[in-house]
Amino acid sequence: MADLSIAKTMSLSGRVGLVTGGGTGIGLSIAKAFAANGAKIYLTGRRLDVLEKAAASVTGVSGSLVPLQMDATDEESVKAAAKHVGDFDGKLDILVNNAGFAASRHDPDFLTKKMSANDPFEPETVQNWADMFALNTITPFFAVRAFQPLLIQGAHSRLQGTSSVINISSAAANIQSSSRGLSACLSALNHLTLVLGTSFATRDIPIRVNAISPGSFASELTPPEFLEKLKTTAMPGLVAAVPARRHGSEAEMGMTAMLLAVSDYTNGVILRVDGGLSLVNP
Repeated sequence: MADLSIAKTMSLSGRVGLVTGGGTGIGLSIAKAFAANGAKIYLTGRRLDVLEKAAASVTGVSGSLVPLQMDATDEESVKAAAKHVGDFDGKLDILVNNAGFAASRHDPDFLTKKMSANDPFEPETVQNWADMFALNTITPFFAVRAFQPLLIQGAHSRLQGTSSVINISSAAANIQSSSRGLSACLSALNHLTLVLGTSFATRDIPIRVNAISPGSFASELTPPEFLEKLKTTAMPGLVAAVPARRHGSEAEMGMTAMLLAVSDYTNGVILRVDGGLSLVNP
């Protein structure tokens, strides 16, 4: 009988991963879970001090977190990060495309304006849509391209193994009444996930591509009072509150990513981890 113990089946010992936007929020939750199960994980982002603080906060685990400054929207920065990982490790087993945002880099009050606007065309701007698509949809494609040779090496380092790409989408992609720009670019990311997965599978390249579609999880961009309201109130623009009456936990996000990282038979899947939010909202 196969060894079905969690310690065996979920072990990432010897594997190398990279998480974009890994210094905070969902990205850090995933990185912690991977490191706790034996992986060496590169935390990437634009703010090196944030990455260093995040890496230093995790101790007593069998794996490790390594801060690596990288701007996911800068193609040369991504290529430099790929070279760094190649020089030090020679492979990559897991790539998590987590870097993203739902607001505006040019208008700090964008979300407040959006929540109070009845007109679906306000306060949207071409620049805001361009920013959201650039980070949430375009950069995962070019990150996969840059790290593809290392991901292939990662797959070849294990007998009949595959490497794993995990794109972090959002429940907003499934809800038509959510933010228009965000819904559009994350729906595109979900489709890109399937396009990339199909491309690899039909060319016999051992890289699996899946996505996680999260609801609300704690992050530096999510006010605590917003998370508290989830228990009883529908979020602005939605018709029903989260059935779970809470936000997701760090462990729930980490274990979902673990499944996609270790299961060589899971490919082309978009997992909803939203407490039932998309079930009760059109």
